[in-house]
Amino acid sequence: MTRLRQVLGLDAVDLIIHIGVTLALMGFVGVSDGPEELYPVLTGVSLLVLGVRRSIALRNSERRGLTTGEMTAERIAELEQRMLDLEAAQGRIAELEERLDFTERLLAQAAIEHRPLGPGGLQ
Repeated sequence: MTRLRQVLGLDAVDLIIHIGVTLALMGFVGVSDGPEELYPVLTGVSLLVLGVRRSIALRNSERRGLTTGEMTAERIAELEQRMLDLEAAQGRIAELEERLDFTERLLAQAAIEHRPLGPGGLQ
């Protein structure tokens, strides 16, 4: 895990996007001849949003304890295990179908062999 992610809970890309959005809003205020009092307000709001994002990101990373790559690897391993379980279940179903077919053939054969004889010993 990078130092930036440990401290802020955010990647460099997230931080750059956050700064870019803040600067874009400040640029909009400057271009639209907005009141200069909005600059400190935008800065404060931006820092507040960054703090909330940091808190959420750190809480989520503590909960998971895994990086994105580790989570992906864990999820792939889980899906592979599910596939193995599914293939094993399909094999058991195929074996049960074969046993059922065999039992049906035995029952049909026994029914033919044990037919009661008609009058006079003829079938």
